[in-house]
Amino acid sequence: MLVSRRRALAIGLVIALFAGLTAAPAIGARLAGDKVRLGVIMPMAGIFVDWGQHGLIGAEFARDEINAAGGIGGLPVELVVADDRGDPKESVTLTRRLAQTDRVLMIHGSISSSSAGVMFPLSQSLRVPIITPTAAAPGLTDKFRPWAYTMNPGAARALGTGLAALRKQNPGVKKAVILYNSADAISKAEGEGVMPGTLKQANVELVDSITFQTGDLDFSAQVTRALGKQPDMLFLGSGSREAALIAKEARRQGYKGPFHGGVATATPDLIALGGEAVDGWYTTTYAWNERPIPRVQTFVKKFLERSGGKRPNSSALAMYDQLFIAKMCVETSGVTNKADDLDGDREKLAKCWAGLKAYDGAIGAVTMNELGVNVGQIWALTVKKGVFTLAE
Repeated sequence: MLVSRRRALAIGLVIALFAGLTAAPAIGARLAGDKVRLGVIMPMAGIFVDWGQHGLIGAEFARDEINAAGGIGGLPVELVVADDRGDPKESVTLTRRLAQTDRVLMIHGSISSSSAGVMFPLSQSLRVPIITPTAAAPGLTDKFRPWAYTMNPGAARALGTGLAALRKQNPGVKKAVILYNSADAISKAEGEGVMPGTLKQANVELVDSITFQTGDLDFSAQVTRALGKQPDMLFLGSGSREAALIAKEARRQGYKGPFHGGVATATPDLIALGGEAVDGWYTTTYAWNERPIPRVQTFVKKFLERSGGKRPNSSALAMYDQLFIAKMCVETSGVTNKADDLDGDREKLAKCWAGLKAYDGAIGAVTMNELGVNVGQIWALTVKKGVFTLAE
């Protein structure tokens, strides 16, 4: 009787052990379901349309490559794509839809700091990871840990890097005027918060600060006022369209000095819209599309074919990396992809992103700090003869 009881106990322990082992999926095991659904919110209209279009292409390139190599956990990736048109109100509606109705594992997007600023509170309340490829306003992710992340190292680091490059090539710069779009979150943060302090640290006198609004077309009055201060440089905090129009007006009025553009001007559309007027433009990027490694150059070649000759901006490469990081996190964090495990799967993905260290991406090493901000490399760029080149 005692032997039988011991045998029964032993069998029971073995059964319990195997039950425990099968409760959680093995790392790299095939996931449940028939596909892995990832949400993407990108603007296909508005002032950041080029960033949205480039970001979507980058995401689609990554999806196609991942699926061709066997998918994620043995399942194909499906991108559930939504167009917020650059409108933060739409960003809110679409975030709720993707999280609650479409029940995606995580959300990639949107582009602007204005949109990220209203999406990130939802990331916390809905408990869904949201990663923006480009939003750069200070403090966006701080209060929403561990659900909110940005691939952009931020405006503060970027503008300091750009100004240092500009002054190295233009050592006579002593006075500056800031012109910025007060209706756009990142441009306002640059014009009111980041750039004044950056200029002060560099011993450059800020002699005037001038605002404009999204949709303005005539900048003659703002430029006349700015040039009346006889600045050695102009800082433009805006999207590429307004920046190009201001640059053209400034050249028309005789300005021959350098421009320093905010983070939203590091896009080929600036050159397409501004032409010769933007030669001598300085800005920065954390996703340099001329990076001399085969992965980036192969990406650029494919992008040129897809875009009709347009070179990619940083959102394209950042979104490309984001999907591959998502694949890595899904496959290594114990995600099951079961409908009943959605809350737990999202929490596992959030923790994976929080612990991201030196991920070898197309944009370089991606490391998230304690605030959910990538602390990767920043490159200073300048426009020479119609091409963004690395500033020496």
